[in-house]
Amino acid sequence: MSHATTISIIRRADLPFRPVQGDGAAGLSLARLHRPTDNSFTFQMARIEPGGVSRRHAHAWEQVNVVVSGSGLVDTGETQTLIGPGDCVVFPGHMSHAISATGDEPLVLVAVLGPGAA
Repeated sequence: MSHATTISIIRRADLPFRPVQGDGAAGLSLARLHRPTDNSFTFQMARIEPGGVSRRHAHAWEQVNVVVSGSGLVDTGETQTLIGPGDCVVFPGHMSHAISATGDEPLVLVAVLGPGAA
């Protein structure tokens, strides 16, 4: 097994955000930060502009989001929960969910996605 010999740093100004469009998403951008070669997890950031929303979706893998800044609403179809800076949201696999930004600034989330994430 080979081991990396240097660290990688992605500066905030260089975050590779890409817009997500369609399927009900509005104002959502994702930046994939790291995925090991064995695909054991995916580490990314999400930014939802004020009034924006992720598309409603479900997937087989667990998803953990930590709110960095902004405020939002998590909608599972059965419950709606307000979230803010420092909150951690854990979605079990196969749970339908959508997240919207409810404040005047973008909602920024750090996300870890379990094995199998695309």
